[in-house]
Amino acid sequence: MSFLTFDLTHIIMALVFVILTITLLCFQIRRHTHVPEKINNSTMRKNFFVVRIVALVLSVIILGVVFLTPTGFVREDSYTRKGIDCIWLLDTSLSMGVEDIKTDNHTVSRLAKAKSIIEDSMMAHPENRYGLMIFAGKARLVSPVTTEHSSILSFLSNIDSKSIQEGGTDFKEAVSSVLERFSKTDDIPHAIVLLSDGGDPEDLDSDAVKSLFQWKKATLITVGIGQVKPSPIPTGTSPFGEMLYKNFHGETVVSGLNRETLKNLASIGKWAYMEASDWDDILGSAFRMVATHDIIVTSQENTANTTVRLLVFLSLIFFLIFLLLPSFSLKQWNAL
Repeated sequence: MSFLTFDLTHIIMALVFVILTITLLCFQIRRHTHVPEKINNSTMRKNFFVVRIVALVLSVIILGVVFLTPTGFVREDSYTRKGIDCIWLLDTSLSMGVEDIKTDNHTVSRLAKAKSIIEDSMMAHPENRYGLMIFAGKARLVSPVTTEHSSILSFLSNIDSKSIQEGGTDFKEAVSSVLERFSKTDDIPHAIVLLSDGGDPEDLDSDAVKSLFQWKKATLITVGIGQVKPSPIPTGTSPFGEMLYKNFHGETVVSGLNRETLKNLASIGKWAYMEASDWDDILGSAFRMVATHDIIVTSQENTANTTVRLLVFLSLIFFLIFLLLPSFSLKQWNAL
């Protein structure tokens, strides 16, 4: 057991408890010495007196320990699980707002489709631990790898194509930011699933990305989102409700699925490229192939709350012993 902090305040509190204990101890001893000799010679009553003093001292000391904010003991548990650690790498650039994905008689944006793939996959494979990172011109971690899937899904629902203000599609920074989350010595299988429309061809620096995977036990799966046929990139709506599109030098900017970039990334990451329409079977198979063995996971639980409750209970028990243990003639002794 250790203590959360031990500063001047705690030192003063400790001194107060020490002084209080010594004062009560002296008071009891002085009262005991003033008991008539024939009474004071009783062995049983002397024993009662010693027990009461010890109980009082222990009660005060234990209560003092509680005020020092103990952090409790750290308990480790090990268990075996199947699955992998997977980080979703989600492209949130403006081009992901293009609505060219047809589903159930209506059209949705590329980003909406990517988010639904993440959600459905997590529901289909709950044995894995997941994390979430979004990127455009910069990358930002939304959730570290966790078994709390509901929290990731909650964060995911609030993500849109304006979640990152920096424009562009910087694959190198995105992949680098994800790989930093994986330890070189960790034996748990790692997978990165990148969901994107591929951006522009010049967005990928293959050599720079390839160098990032050295000494990393991670595979990269890429999922292409969108139609190959280019479509205008929406930027919002006008005050009159009309859709506004990205414009450059008077011309409307269009974007289509860039398969080659995503295939190159998958090749660098030593895994596979797939398209949104095929994600279910292929992604599930990829997860099963990456998870080649059982994983022994060690979890730590801090018992601070339990420790404090136990100490308070012990302090109360000792104080009750001090109060209730029979003593000779309380009226004469005036021990309390």
